[in-house]
Amino acid sequence: MKKIRENMLYDLSNLENVLNILPDLADGKVFALLVIMTADKEIILRPIGEKYGSGIIDAIKEAAEKYPGCKMKLFEQNYDDWDRYFKHVVSREQII
Repeated sequence: MKKIRENMLYDLSNLENVLNILPDLADGKVFALLVIMTADKEIILRPIGEKYGSGIIDAIKEAAEKYPGCKMKLFEQNYDDWDRYFKHVVSREQII
């Protein structure tokens, strides 16, 4: 299991961190986002994909170890998003 580098976790208690994560979320190689709520109710965002590593289960395991008692939610881009949601509305070039 690869360790998550500290700068790949975004603690949303700091506005600068919120602004720093926005470009990463729009990166086409990021396909999932793990939202972690610590026992202290802090919200941590962990993008998943390319430079962040592609292991969803590894990210979940590491978050559970790093933040004991945390709660998590996974937002994942489905392989068929284009066909299911966008196809009849916008061109494929408009999809990140």
